[in-house]
Amino acid sequence: MSITFRSEGVTIHDNESPDLVEVAGQIKQLRDTARQASKTHSAELADIRHDPQLSDQGRAERIADAETAYAAARRSRINAENQVIDTKITELERRLDGFVGCSENNIIAYRDAQDRAEAVRDNDRAAKVMDRALRSNDRTLAHALFREAVENHWEDAQRAFTKANPTVAALVNDVQKLRTLRSEFGRGLNYM
Repeated sequence: MSITFRSEGVTIHDNESPDLVEVAGQIKQLRDTARQASKTHSAELADIRHDPQLSDQGRAERIADAETAYAAARRSRINAENQVIDTKITELERRLDGFVGCSENNIIAYRDAQDRAEAVRDNDRAAKVMDRALRSNDRTLAHALFREAVENHWEDAQRAFTKANPTVAALVNDVQKLRTLRSEFGRGLNYM
């Protein structure tokens, strides 16, 4: 299995969902551009430092200008990566919400289900509520509880939902992976 993308806490393989592979490709491209920009910046600084026609003050001014421009470009690339991730998370979450429905009644029912799911406090209770929701075909509660189970790492409820709804579970997994990627502490180091 070849790896498409690896970051601090996230690995995306080329056989994963097209959504994840797409994001990985865009981030790799941004990071490759950043590496090339870093090399170019280092060479530019070396040229300035070794330019015999510049005074010490001239060197300092040119270096300061180059550093300012490089910092702005770096921030822009980091923001672009954040935007790629945020855009895909939003797209996937809209797709997830589409499974519940988009009528006014569906939205109200989902909000109520979210309140009920947020009131669950442990894995055992989540598993019981999930079993009841799946048995009674209460898709709205099952979806809301599944998202809560993912957030809280309630494995039993997750397994029950995933077995009954593999497509939705795959989307939630993708969202979780992207959120982990978005929250990585050292991600900005890729743009130095």
